[in-house]
Amino acid sequence: MIRKSSILITGAGGEVGSQLIQLLSNQENLNIVTLDLHPLESTISSMVSNQITGNVLDQNLLEQINFEFEIKEIYHLAAVLSTRAELSPNIAHDININGTMNFLELALKQSKSQDYNVKFFFPSSIAVYGVENQKNKVYQENESQNPITIYGANKLYAEKLGLYYSQHYNQLSNNQNFIDFRSLRFPGLISASTIPSGGTSDFIPEMWHEIKKQNYYECFVNEESRLPFLAMPDAISAIEKLMQYEKELPSRIYNVTSFNPSAKEFFNFIKNKNKNAKISYNVNPIRQKIVDSWPSDINDNLAKKEWGWAPHYDLEKTMNEYLQY
Repeated sequence: MIRKSSILITGAGGEVGSQLIQLLSNQENLNIVTLDLHPLESTISSMVSNQITGNVLDQNLLEQINFEFEIKEIYHLAAVLSTRAELSPNIAHDININGTMNFLELALKQSKSQDYNVKFFFPSSIAVYGVENQKNKVYQENESQNPITIYGANKLYAEKLGLYYSQHYNQLSNNQNFIDFRSLRFPGLISASTIPSGGTSDFIPEMWHEIKKQNYYECFVNEESRLPFLAMPDAISAIEKLMQYEKELPSRIYNVTSFNPSAKEFFNFIKNKNKNAKISYNVNPIRQKIVDSWPSDINDNLAKKEWGWAPHYDLEKTMNEYLQY
């Protein structure tokens, strides 16, 4: 049996996955294999070569994928997000840690059978940080790594697993990395097309979608809550640029960001465009506590220095050009 040369995307039906599929589908002679708990939306399913419905914990399914496909790159996006993870920490740990281990093992098997370095992309998060004062800015990737959530702890541990698999097996093989692990610590993401669910930073994108739909939003954090954000096109561009970078990456794990409005500032930006917009604040103590533990801003100079990262959208461009509000 001749295996198909492919890339694999887990959690492909989510915010990032659907946008990533649209980008990668423009490349010629690329076999895209997706794995998700649910069938993909019809708008993107036609862009995929092989669509698999299943669980990242299903070992039989992983063996089938390993047997059938020759995988060059893995984009492991499947995860239980921050707010939902707090409600079901055991399930979150299973999916976020054991699921990641499963695909690192798959990457290892693939690299050995192909004698080829498999690139492995892992989307991490600012949730790995824990600051005493929410107004604090994180200046380096290795500081304030004290997450208070199971999601943040999962992301931080998964980063360490990725580094271990790339470094440990490199030493054992006395060769180049079998697994070329690459990770971005995303801030909040704003998508014009996808309504978010389950993330603690969702108060900004939710606000935009709800006010666009009904001129009103009930915000679950206070008006002073401030987090770093990226427009979705910049997030996808960052993944593409990181994965296409062919030189050695010294650090492998990078912050990326663009702007960091407070809830009040973002609403005022909308209000300038829509005089009928209204907002109220009904603070959820659990979600507020999580937001307060995350830095109000992060420094992404390391990504700019090592592989040329640069965002295209600031807040004004995001509103005027991307969201077209």
